[in-house]
Amino acid sequence: MSLWWKRRVPGRRWLVAAVWASAVTVAVLQTWAALRRPFVDRLSDLQVYLGAVNDLWNGDGLYDFAAEATGAPFTYPPFAGLLFAPLALPPFAVIAVIWSVATFAVVVAVAVAAVRRSEFRATGTPWLTPLFALALFASSPISSNFRFGQISVFLVAAVLADVLRLVPERYRGILTGVACAVKLTPLVFVPYFWFSGQRRAAVTSVAAFVACTGIAWLVLPDESVRFWFTEIWNVNRVGNIETGGNQSLNGALLRWGLPDLIRSSVVAVVGSAIVVLALIRATRAYRNDQPLAAAVLVGAAGLVFSPVSWTHHQVWLLLAALLAVSARPRWSLLWPAVVLVVMILPVTSRGASLPGGFLLGDARLWLAVAVAVFIPFVAVRRVPAESPVEAGTAQPTVEPMHPPAQRDGIAETEGAGRPER
Repeated sequence: MSLWWKRRVPGRRWLVAAVWASAVTVAVLQTWAALRRPFVDRLSDLQVYLGAVNDLWNGDGLYDFAAEATGAPFTYPPFAGLLFAPLALPPFAVIAVIWSVATFAVVVAVAVAAVRRSEFRATGTPWLTPLFALALFASSPISSNFRFGQISVFLVAAVLADVLRLVPERYRGILTGVACAVKLTPLVFVPYFWFSGQRRAAVTSVAAFVACTGIAWLVLPDESVRFWFTEIWNVNRVGNIETGGNQSLNGALLRWGLPDLIRSSVVAVVGSAIVVLALIRATRAYRNDQPLAAAVLVGAAGLVFSPVSWTHHQVWLLLAALLAVSARPRWSLLWPAVVLVVMILPVTSRGASLPGGFLLGDARLWLAVAVAVFIPFVAVRRVPAESPVEAGTAQPTVEPMHPPAQRDGIAETEGAGRPER
């Protein structure tokens, strides 16, 4: 397939520059639109972070804060409050600009790292990275991160740095543990590390999480008691989770009107099964030397199982566009197109009122389930590294990213267990 790509779309400098310019333009427009909104709706989640820690500086509680315009409270663990505390000191206008620029930089970094670890990296097309950055900036999840001043994309980047082995081996897991202490949803990656044989990263993640949470207990004991024994169980604090913006299994069942006991049971049983299957597939992807696929599978399962999966959480689904479903060019282009249509167009908000709204209104949930469990990605198939993936006369598209493997100092053998996300 790499030869097909090179024949059809040569990597020319003017094309690369043009696509980068388009990506930057879309990012600037997203930032401008976010910063030009009325103040009460300008980076509203960032205002909640800063308002809560400003109250903390003044001797009040993190979890007593409610935004003046919307009533939105602070919902993250106390350690997040410690991280945000210094941001309450400068004027909001300054922090808003810095946060938006940092969001832009992190999105570009995610695009670069993800494309370099994708199965398409061997195609020799330098425009692929800016094209994916353009798709990210145009997507609903990244648009929501810009609009609300959200931290979600920063947490995705932190976890990716560990999963893609972008940090030195001795430090892998620290960023994931810190991300878990800021927001609990990345905890799904701890069992992935463990069951895929990355035991050191799993232990390091837990240690970092416990250390950060322990620091918060020492500095903010009252807030820690309140969060871990009371607020953590109050899911409704995050807003109206019955709306179409919540694309988790729990959110869909709430919209379908299931009784609470049945809904909770279905989420526990079906959600847990999806997570287990995703972990199996992710382990297989990791052992086939495809850590990006593993990350996407686990991230998608986390979106399904979490009680709340807002649009800005769904960055993991965008990364699924970089996973190959076939060595045949037709199918390899169709899958990214499907993912990007679902993640860029307002299918959940507009689609719910159209014929077939039952499917369209929860399209991103169905996409997450499909990614986690059903799509037969090349990365999770049992394809020996030395055997080419053939598609007619096409050349293999999946090549090892780095030498096959010493994982945490233990040589892996072909045919060992296999997981997914």
